Amino acid sequence: MKEFDKSIINDFRHGIALALLALFAIFFFWSNLERLEYGLYDLGSRLRAKPASSAVSIIAIDDRSIADFGPWPWPRSYVAFMIDMLDAYGARVIGLDLIYAGKDMNHGLREVTNIIKTIENNPQYSRKNISTIILLSALKDAEQRLDNDAILANSLATSKKVLLPVLFDLNSQKKNDAVKSLPDYLAGNSLFPYPQDKSITASAITAPIEPFAREASRLGHINIIPERDNVVRGERLFIRYQNRIFPAFALQAALAYLNMDLPDINFGKTIDVGAKKIPLINGNMHIAFKRDIPYYEFIDVINKKIPAESFRDKIVIIAPSTAALGELQETPVAYNVPSVKITANVIDNILSDDYVVRPDWAAALELAMIFCFGLYVALIIPRLTAFVGGITTLAIAAAWIGASLYLFAAYGYWIKAVYPAFVLLMSFIIIVSKRYEVAPKT
Repeated sequence: MKEFDKSIINDFRHGIALALLALFAIFFFWSNLERLEYGLYDLGSRLRAKPASSAVSIIAIDDRSIADFGPWPWPRSYVAFMIDMLDAYGARVIGLDLIYAGKDMNHGLREVTNIIKTIENNPQYSRKNISTIILLSALKDAEQRLDNDAILANSLATSKKVLLPVLFDLNSQKKNDAVKSLPDYLAGNSLFPYPQDKSITASAITAPIEPFAREASRLGHINIIPERDNVVRGERLFIRYQNRIFPAFALQAALAYLNMDLPDINFGKTIDVGAKKIPLINGNMHIAFKRDIPYYEFIDVINKKIPAESFRDKIVIIAPSTAALGELQETPVAYNVPSVKITANVIDNILSDDYVVRPDWAAALELAMIFCFGLYVALIIPRLTAFVGGITTLAIAAAWIGASLYLFAAYGYWIKAVYPAFVLLMSFIIIVSKRYEVAPKT
């Protein structure tokens, strides 16, 4: 009996030692295991993908629209016309995912303005005649029609529901701009950092020109930050700049839809928007990617091939969707994804309270499984043949990974299954090599 107890104690010690050894080995295989873990995460994301359920849709500036309207950049009056149309259709929030950081380079407008100045500065103009008055009137009318910046600014002011983007430079090698006062339209779309803030710090900002920024209902950043394997799995809801934090474009769109403002947000373990709680994983909101987010081509909307009801009371984002106008992204569920689709998924998640989360008990479960697997290998494997032990171990590893995938697909719970499975398999290999080694022939 004492020998049996001693054997159990020795096996227990072996199990703990093997688990610790396997944990130590993880550090040497960290990057490879991370790739496997993310591969499992991506598989879970594909299994979890379901149709979008919230009121968000996309109007895409795509290759077909560009082929019809002409090469990019288009006159800004085209976009203004789309905003006017969506406003008339009853869209609740209009997101314009285009940064107009400089004035429109309209050479025709410049020429007309120069002609007007030439006439008005001519001494003979003081003796106006009917011909000069008619000519100037026609020229000033043409000036108004050609001033695309004024046309777009007027559409923004009339609508009062258009969200515009800003873009931050996140290059950590660059020196941050000296802290200076921000224009009121930027300061008004930002907050002071909260105590647990883990936002990335930006070194510079690109914003719309002032006539647009002042008329926008809100501003939000459109930075997309992939993981180390260049796959986008999450959204940085805030970025720090000039000692303030700036919200994401998607968060601002959701707030506008909910008739809420930045001061209504409460910060803690989660970001609380009213009754909604947005969970974070290392500062990121992890996205539950959806299928079938409504997607319309700009040309079809302009030509009224899409019914007005498709946009009524919706969040509608106008954005490029071609590689020629912006970098395409990779997500867990698809390749070559326009950035606007990632933005639309973030909005959908916030409005539908659907996220990928790391439950509070996830780390404890993973450690418990590592401990249990160590005991299994120490106490059970020595009492089985190598073949039966191998089959049993593979079945247990498959069941553990299958259970983690089920939790991900059914509930959005991200459990890191690769590390415990690695400990199980490595411990099994070590103990079987020791217990079942073939004696050398003499």
